[in-house]
Amino acid sequence: MSLADPERHLSDVYRIDRLTAEFLFPETEQAFRSSIRDAWIEETRRAIFLAALFFLMFAFTDHVIMIGDPDYFLVLASRIVVTAVALSAAYSAQRLWRHMVDGFIPSVVVVFGLAAFVWKVTVVPVDYGVHGMGMMAMLLGVYVFIPNRFLNVVVIALVASFGFMLVTLIHFNLSLGQILTVLALLVVTNILGAMAARRTSLTMRKDYCAQAVLRAANERLEREAEERRRLEAELRHRADHDDTTGVANRAAFFDAAGRLFAETEEARQPLSLIMADVDYFKQLNGTYGHLRGDDVLRALVEVCAAVLPQPYFLARFGGEEFVVLLPGTALEGAGRVAERVRAECQRMPVAIAEVAIHFSISAGVVQRRPGERLNVLLRRADEAMFAAKYRGRNRVEVAD
Repeated sequence: MSLADPERHLSDVYRIDRLTAEFLFPETEQAFRSSIRDAWIEETRRAIFLAALFFLMFAFTDHVIMIGDPDYFLVLASRIVVTAVALSAAYSAQRLWRHMVDGFIPSVVVVFGLAAFVWKVTVVPVDYGVHGMGMMAMLLGVYVFIPNRFLNVVVIALVASFGFMLVTLIHFNLSLGQILTVLALLVVTNILGAMAARRTSLTMRKDYCAQAVLRAANERLEREAEERRRLEAELRHRADHDDTTGVANRAAFFDAAGRLFAETEEARQPLSLIMADVDYFKQLNGTYGHLRGDDVLRALVEVCAAVLPQPYFLARFGGEEFVVLLPGTALEGAGRVAERVRAECQRMPVAIAEVAIHFSISAGVVQRRPGERLNVLLRRADEAMFAAKYRGRNRVEVAD
């Protein structure tokens, strides 16, 4: 399953492992690391650079403590090597960002630094307490200063603490009380450091989870809003369009007619109307069924879309009747348009019950007279259409 899998619940996708303080789901953890990439790299580079600078600065105190001691140059060399490793890691952060984010590079830098420090215990001649305080500072830096993965930090710090304790026991002749003191300090430092590192890791992932849940909620709301807009648009479309043919319905025709009446009057343009009716449509329905009759109506609409000049407004007026408004077209031109529609309908076959049949229409054409109301215009067009049917169908009648 992927993060986009709708069957995977968010509580599963963003569940955090109590031991590692990381997401249980690998893809979620990978997405989290990618999301913090830039900030994590910048913060880690800065932390490594400062840690390297601090580590090198203590070469001065080593010099003061080890004046005349030939081992000083070994200690100085170890600090230079650790600093070089750290600076190389910081320099390579962008190019090796995956290893920076997954903790490999920070872990390498920390291991080099701790190893050098533990080795230095055997060389630098200071009291065990000074080394102990230095080790505590190193551990706190590992836990809270240099960004890293929680489990990496804990393992490295515990191994380093064990190594430091072992070297201290070997190199210094400590009493039982001193041993217990050093041990207690290491234990407390590791516990506090681990708690701080774990809290940081958990907080970052919980913040990411909260942001992801918020994004998911916003996306869901956006999808719901988009679906609502789609449904509203569909309802508006269905409210003024015919379901069978997809053209405007009777109500939409009356709205469009009022608008076109006003526009053509203002522009002093002619406005013609064609009323067409499919011939013998009831017989077609009775013989082949209503579904096949609908195919004929859709074929008529296709013919109109191919033949009618722009601009035009086509609507299903009722049953097998259609009306066409032609703004800017005078009566004679509208008659020619209607004749082309009639001829194309007669020519175009419609496949019904594996048989190609031809259908015809009868049409009446009128032009609106100045100030003429819509109902009067429709009545004249209807009379012209019925005159075409009375005179034999499959013809166009143009009424003055």
